[in-house]
Amino acid sequence: MNHAATCNLPDQATDIVAALKLVIADFDMRPTMVVTGKGGQRFAFFPTALTDNIPPLTHALAQAVCLLARLHIAHHQQATLGVGEEDRGAMIVADILAQYRLPRTLARWSPSGVPGEVAVGLANEYIEEGSTQVYLNGVRPGDRVLIVDDLISTGGTLCALIEAVRLAGGEILEIFTVGEKTENDGRRYLREQSGLSVKTLIASTMEQIGEVLYSRVTHVNLGRIDAGVLAQVAQHFPPGFCRAGFGDDISGAHA
Repeated sequence: MNHAATCNLPDQATDIVAALKLVIADFDMRPTMVVTGKGGQRFAFFPTALTDNIPPLTHALAQAVCLLARLHIAHHQQATLGVGEEDRGAMIVADILAQYRLPRTLARWSPSGVPGEVAVGLANEYIEEGSTQVYLNGVRPGDRVLIVDDLISTGGTLCALIEAVRLAGGEILEIFTVGEKTENDGRRYLREQSGLSVKTLIASTMEQIGEVLYSRVTHVNLGRIDAGVLAQVAQHFPPGFCRAGFGDDISGAHA
């Protein structure tokens, strides 16, 4: 089978531009709130429809993310299972995986007690190491897994998912997240801890404006986009904002 001919990549620049504008609007220039994390440390946190359902996730926004995810996710035909986690971005994770008609399961923050359940420790910027576990059911030895999450920040949650899938005997084909909070360097941490890379769509950082700290989208990664389509899409955004590739290859094409 010719995989390249059957992966249903979006190839219309107008569709990609419209989808990007919806997703960027959800992430960009959101005022932050302060939350207390592990060790009493305070963190700037910004909610979005995609990551927190604030405001509620619309069908149009979900469809936009699903279209753009197809530029990144390459191994859905080889996969036997999709895996996410049940925290705030679970709805968009389910939407992304549903378009591939794969069985899918979510790692949960409380145990079910069923035979075969895998439990692993979770630590991130909000949770002390050793204080919380996630519980994963449904992964069988030999499963070929797509991991999808709404966001990578420090990388702690994704590392826990990777460990759980591996403990259950699954093989991870690829990892995709909608957003990446670059200031927390989770991409590097994930690679160091697991040896795996993550594909991300929206890269953001924080920007101080007056007394308020805001989110700021710095660029978008457009995966396996055709060079000609990239050039058309990029005309609608600042120079260098639209990039081919998955976020790991700093030499990837920019437009």
